[in-house]
Formats: sequence, structure tokens, C-alpha cells
Amino acid sequence: MAPLDPEDLLPGERHVRRKNANAVIDVREAGLSRFAFDGLMWSVGMRGKEAIGGRLHLTNHRLVFRSHAFNRVRGTFSVFLPCVEKIRNTSSGITRQVTVSTAMQDFTFVAWGVPALIDTIDRYRAGFDDAYLPELAGLVLAEPWKIGDGLQRSGRHEPFGAALGFAHGRGDDFAAIAAALAQGIDPGPPRPR
Repeated sequence: MAPLDPEDLLPGERHVRRKNANAVIDVREAGLSRFAFDGLMWSVGMRGKEAIGGRLHLTNHRLVFRSHAFNRVRGTFSVFLPCVEKIRNTSSGITRQVTVSTAMQDFTFVAWGVPALIDTIDRYRAGFDDAYLPELAGLVLAEPWKIGDGLQRSGRHEPFGAALGFAHGRGDDFAAIAAALAQGIDPGPPRPR
């Protein structure tokens, strides 16, 4: 999980804050198999969801989430501060989380220190000059790779998650579990059973 380097930033953009965080995704929308022990996820407010580990970076222009390599879904995405319509503390029970809403989508992140994070994001949102929007759009169009390619399924880690999910409650079918794990080690075409 690499930090944001100067070459990751747009001209005039500066890094403000970094937090370890998880981006919450919908398992079905991401096309993932059931996760082992997902039947217990409701107890932490995450029914049908998965938390993708990584880092959340705040710059003077955007939030950047960058996952670490040990996820079933990996990648980087950006949420530009002028697009944020609402940011709120959506913590529930023991899960500390913040939800950032744009006109098109909600982004939920699990992180410690939610009130301070919200205050910092709101301070930078309030200081954003809308007259700068056309210039910011031009900067993004000139270097679109800097905003990230979104989250993508990992061809390596998803089979491990599937094998663990398959093994949960089926501990006696060792041949099937071994085949599922082998698929994770060598993600070539599925092997006949």
C-alpha cells in the first residue's frame, strides 16, 4: 500500500492527511463470492458488505482511497471535494464509519477518529473555490490516470475467499476445498472435479 507520491498529485494539489481506513463495498455488486463467516457481518453493521483495507488520503482537492494488496478487491479511486454533497458519521455499534455522499453515489469508510476526519474534510470543502472548477477539470483531463482506476477484483485473492467460504460448514470435503485453493494459487481455467 503505497502512500501518495508527488507524482500522484495534480498540479497545485497538496497532501493534507492520511488515515488507515477500509472502503465498504457491496459483495454482490463487486461480483465476489460469499466471504467466510459473512453470516456474522450483521453484528458489526456490515450485512452483505466487505471492508477493503487500505488508506484514505485527503488532499486540498479530493479524497483518495488506495487499497492494500491483500484484498479480494484492489485499486484506487478519488472523490473530489466539490462533488461532496454531504458527509456524516454513520457509525453503528463498534464500527466507526463515515459516509461521503455525492449526487451519484455514497462512499463509506471505516476509520477511527471520525469526528476529526469529518471536521478536516469539511474545512477543506468550505475553502474550495468553485471558480477553480474549470481549471481542476482541465488538470484531471490532462492526467486522468492520477484519479485511479477504481476497485477491481483480484484474480489471485478472490479464489482464496471463495475457498474459505466453501470450506465454512463443509470441512469434510477436502478434495473440493483443495481444488478451490488450487484455483487461487494458479488462477488458470477451472480444473474439472
